[in-house]
Amino acid sequence: MKLFLNILIFCFVFLQSVISISQNVTASVESDSTLIGKELIYTIDVSSERVENIIFPDSTSFVPFELISEYQIDTTEVEEGFLFSKKYGITSFDEGEYIIPKIKIQIGDKLFSTDSKKILVNLVEVDTTKQGLYDIKPSFDKFSTLEIFKLRLMNNYPIILFTLFLILILLFFRRQLVDFFNPLLNIKPALRPIELIKKRLSDLEKINLDSKLDIKFFYSELTYALRSFFEKEVYERALESTTGELILKLENLSEINSFNISKKSINRIEDVFKRADLVKFAKFLPEKNVIQNDLSIINDEVQLFSQLLPEPSEEEKLKNLNYQKQAEKKLRNERLKIVSISAASLIFLLFIFSGFINGFQYSLDRITFNKNLRLLNKIWVKSEYGSPGVFAETPDALVRLNNDNEFLYDDYKMESQFYFSNSNQSIEFFVSNYSSQSKIEPQNFQSILDSSLDDLESRGLQNMLVKYEEFETKNKGKGLLISGTSDFKISDKKYKSGNYNVIGFLTETGFKTAILLTHEKRYVDEIRERIIKSIEVLKEEEK
Repeated sequence: MKLFLNILIFCFVFLQSVISISQNVTASVESDSTLIGKELIYTIDVSSERVENIIFPDSTSFVPFELISEYQIDTTEVEEGFLFSKKYGITSFDEGEYIIPKIKIQIGDKLFSTDSKKILVNLVEVDTTKQGLYDIKPSFDKFSTLEIFKLRLMNNYPIILFTLFLILILLFFRRQLVDFFNPLLNIKPALRPIELIKKRLSDLEKINLDSKLDIKFFYSELTYALRSFFEKEVYERALESTTGELILKLENLSEINSFNISKKSINRIEDVFKRADLVKFAKFLPEKNVIQNDLSIINDEVQLFSQLLPEPSEEEKLKNLNYQKQAEKKLRNERLKIVSISAASLIFLLFIFSGFINGFQYSLDRITFNKNLRLLNKIWVKSEYGSPGVFAETPDALVRLNNDNEFLYDDYKMESQFYFSNSNQSIEFFVSNYSSQSKIEPQNFQSILDSSLDDLESRGLQNMLVKYEEFETKNKGKGLLISGTSDFKISDKKYKSGNYNVIGFLTETGFKTAILLTHEKRYVDEIRERIIKSIEVLKEEEK
């Protein structure tokens, strides 16, 4: 019986030794010395006969070194089974000799530890004779020019489509638009009667006399031009008088010296008028030389008339100029009135159309360039604040606060703090990183965050309602959320209601906080929700 028991104990010990040999964990570094700020590769190799659940260390396991990069697990099949290799990029920003502690790796339900490593961190050489000099690297944009152009097209496609539509309309109706505004640019003073008849006679010289209709048209225009001149300067009923009545009136005016026209001129005009009546009513066709002679006669007589007529007085000239200015002003006002009413109607219709689709308040805010709406619609910046820190997406990048840091804790050291606010400070966002000499227990973390509420009261928040709940990020990071409503002090007698959110994440070496303060303004709630949903931290693996 005793022999059988010894055999069982031997088999159990042998089996345990086989199992332990089947799983092996080693760690290595590329060098036992490095320069300040330079990346040092730390590699963990796990040998196992079969594929098992392996939990590698997180970023806090390398203290006092900082983790700056983490590589994917490399799996290689070997003769003994499988080799799992994972690399970490670590660095230090302080000179000295440091020890990377033993790193714990969980394989299945068992824990394994690596050996500690001693690393010497040296200063960087500053002697320019001992190191190469290089050109300054060009700045690197996060987005290419083409990508930024595409994003702007996506965000402003309604405006772009409307602009293209308006351009097409203007091109299609460009002739009508030119004609519409042309009178404002081409208004000219009216011609005097003597100048008008000279222009008409000059136009008659260009008419072709190749047919009966052309000859009839010529004499009609010739007599009309002369009658119009007499109508305005000599006899006010010249257009409606017969040839005989007109000649008789001219003879009477000549006898009383009202219009000093000679008898010879009257006879020549009478001959032309009678010949014109024969052409118009008796289908008479004179020779071309006769027609040219009649035009020459009228031209000569008009030259005599211009000598008989007195020069217009300054009063008449001024009256004519004032009339033209008034006509131009009236026409300009009419055109401007039409354009203004049309533009206002178009803008109103577009506003109504946009209001039914997007909402009237939203459309009005787009027209008036509401600042918070512009923040909401712009391209946001996502970045990490701290090393490692808190990831957040905000309208603009947070800036580091070097002096007069907010939300200080007496028992904990602030490593860094970052801040963002909009123009009127209706949105304020703080991201802070704290370190601790001793490990903070989870049950005490809520009381630590509660002290930040006292700082909020000192900033002017009153009537605070407090709510506690767990907070989970998109990457499944766990935290604690303290939120509620409050009255924000705007001035000595003015308060506005708003919201506050205090989010805390506990780490092995300290904790991180994200504090968001918002008070009532349009689109602030949407911005607040978007910022909170974007918050992430490096997830800590369960051990």
